[in-house]
Amino acid sequence: MAIFGLMFLVVALVLVGIGVVVGLLACVVGACLVSVGVVGSSLFVGLRRGSPAGIRFFLIQCGMWAGTPAGAVVAWCLHFVINGHTGGWPILVSGAAGGALAGFIVALLLNAVVTPLLDWVAFRFYTLRQRRLA
Repeated sequence: MAIFGLMFLVVALVLVGIGVVVGLLACVVGACLVSVGVVGSSLFVGLRRGSPAGIRFFLIQCGMWAGTPAGAVVAWCLHFVINGHTGGWPILVSGAAGGALAGFIVALLLNAVVTPLLDWVAFRFYTLRQRRLA
């Protein structure tokens, strides 16, 4: 009887391990697809409207993608600390919406810093190139 229990435990652990590996692989594939989509859509916008628009779109997408889960986790943790129990989906959804909004605002602020810096770098590169050609 003990051998049957031990065999069952080994089979269960192997199946759980396979499930964890498959789940992690699915998460990696999903993250790769999302990152390719973010970069691809930013390149499309950049080629369609110009380079600063593509960079702005990339920053906004990254800010919202990072802010959404961060906001959901923070809202859930805050609700858990204050009320002492889990809040369910409404807390997670409202936290995700707040996190996406915060990510959007942070991305716009970062864009306000990056755009003048990129303009300065482009101007310096252009003036150095003009000096070499002259």
